[in-house]
Amino acid sequence: MDGGKKSVDRGLKQASAGLPRLLLIADGFASGRQGQTAEAVQERVVLLVKAGVAAVQLRDHAAEAESFAVAVHGLVERLRAVRPDVALLINRHVKGAEALGTGAHVGRRGPSVAEARQRLGAKALLSVAAHTLEEARQAAEEGADVVLFSPVFPTASHPKAEPAGLDALRRTCVALPDVPVVALGGVTPSRVAPCLDAGAHGVAVLSALLDASDPIRAVRAFLTMLPP
Repeated sequence: MDGGKKSVDRGLKQASAGLPRLLLIADGFASGRQGQTAEAVQERVVLLVKAGVAAVQLRDHAAEAESFAVAVHGLVERLRAVRPDVALLINRHVKGAEALGTGAHVGRRGPSVAEARQRLGAKALLSVAAHTLEEARQAAEEGADVVLFSPVFPTASHPKAEPAGLDALRRTCVALPDVPVVALGGVTPSRVAPCLDAGAHGVAVLSALLDASDPIRAVRAFLTMLPP
């Protein structure tokens, strides 16, 4: 993105001046996932950031509010220690994002874009989930800095979700020239180039990084396919 005046006015500083192309969805970091303890997930997230991931969305829909708050505070501190410039987005828990000085991600559940923006201020990075072109347009109109469009491909984390496909991703990117669109859902290194060709700013990844047998190699495989 070239960061036009409209983006700057919305406080879209990271998106217009180098929003990372690779976003990790750190799912289950507070309650665990797929047989992994929360501690194991946290260790993997820290390792992935050390390996080169520069943006992380902290997500855990299964965690209780108190355990989420404790875990997110500790993990944010650790991630900033290993990479001070890491871009952090806390999923749904806007109060926690405000307290920790991070960005936030909102979707169908939790606060609205307007509520999150009012609480976090104009300079906070705010991403929004969209599953259709209409939802993406609405998110942009409400002031989202980044749109996560999903699922582009079939995904193990949401096996019943019908993939939108690359054509839908392309239409969304064309419709939102001033807002970075990040492709999410079933993205692997070999699928990065088609997403970029469709106009995506970058990709968001969950299973391909959290479940990788060689996480460092997995990060390198994605970064190799992405522009700086």
